[in-house]
Parts: sequence; structure tokens; C-alpha cells
Amino acid sequence: MPRMENETRADTKRERVGRCFPNDILERSEWRVLGPEELAELCAKALCRAYQPGETVFYEGDACRGVYFISEGLVGVRKEDPEGNSVLLHLATDGDSLGYRPFLAGDSHRASAEVLRTSKICFFDADSMRTLLRDNPDLGIEFLRRATRELGIAENRFYEAVRLNLRTRVAHLLLLFKDRYATVEADGRILLDLPISRQDMAAMIGVRAESLSRTIRTLADDGLIDVSGHRAWILDMDRLIAEVAPLDVH
Repeated sequence: MPRMENETRADTKRERVGRCFPNDILERSEWRVLGPEELAELCAKALCRAYQPGETVFYEGDACRGVYFISEGLVGVRKEDPEGNSVLLHLATDGDSLGYRPFLAGDSHRASAEVLRTSKICFFDADSMRTLLRDNPDLGIEFLRRATRELGIAENRFYEAVRLNLRTRVAHLLLLFKDRYATVEADGRILLDLPISRQDMAAMIGVRAESLSRTIRTLADDGLIDVSGHRAWILDMDRLIAEVAPLDVH
């Protein structure tokens, strides 16, 4: 077979793989255990689309018909309380999978997924997922590890809500945001482009929005941060870390 034809087929395969799994994202996701042929076949069957902020990927209570992969963007996973109030449970961004837990459990979706920033999300139907998990058990193990890590995070959040003071919880949340949403400006200040509203931030740490705002003001008055709208600057990283010294913030 001519070399050019071989290269063309290889390029086509890489294009199919890249359609769902950009290389840099693939390597830090559960899907990295799949081989090139498996990835190419999966992406060929995937339903991928662009979502705009405010759109819903799935609703709490919907039947789980497969697994979603975020190639690009930001999604908020929400759950409603008995009074109908929406509570933000966690954020999912590029490289994260949605719906794998109810899929593996044979359950309905236990929360809703709302797009917060323009996103590209690929959907892998139940039949494709069952075939993958049967042929490559390592993928199931990776999802199990992910579920275990998320359980640990949930336990830590419960601990924080019960034992830690509000100032510590707010500082911890800002440091968690730093890992994903920070840039360093020319003057050396660390800029956080806050991905969610203050109301959602408050819900994530179990307080009222008014209490969160007061705590942010005290951190600003003490010279640790500066906040304007959806932007926050970390002015003194060492002191902010000292606020959460008993915790593992990484």
C-alpha cells in the first residue's frame, strides 16, 4: 500500500480520536486505558455537540442511557432539595465524565447537569459502553477509582461543613479554584476567573450567600485577596494557605 495512503488512514484515525479526546485531556482522564482502535471506534459512534451556557445536558430523574465526556467547557452538577431550591454539588470541566455512576449502578440520573460555559460534550450510548467495559475491564477499574476519590472529596466537604469555620472554608474554596482557573498577571498577582456565582459558591460550602460575601470582605480587608465581580486576585498566597493549614489543599 502506498505510504501516502497509509498516512492518510492514520491521520483519519487520529482525527476521529481527537474529535472526542484531545491528547492532553485524554492522558488525564479514565479513558486513557483504551487503545487507539477502541478510541477510534468509540468516537465514530459518539454523539457530540456544542452546548451554550444555561442548557441542560440531563435532568435529575432522567433515565441514564449512557456516559458523557466533556471535551471542552464547564458544567455544574446540581440537585434540588425538597423545597425546589437548586444546590450546586460540584463542577465538571474538560476531561471529566458525567453519568458513569448511575450507568454502572443501573440507576437514573441523581442530579442535573447545567452548562455554565460554552462546552463540547460527547455522548457514548449504553451499548457502546457495555461493549467497552466487557472488552477492557481496566476502564471499569478507572471509573471505580474515580468514584472512590469523589467519595473522599464528599467526606472532606462534610467534615469542613461540620468542623471548620467559615473563613477557612472560603479560603479553601478559593485555593481549589486556583488550581483550575488561575492566571498570573504581569505584576505577579494571581487572578482567579471565578467560574460560578456567589450563590453557588455559598451552596458548595453550605452557607448563605450573605455570609459568604461578608467573609470575602474580611479576607479582602485583611489584604489576602481583592475581589471585583466574578474576578478575584490573590494578594498574599502564603497567608491564604495558612488559613487552611490543617487541610490538604492540593
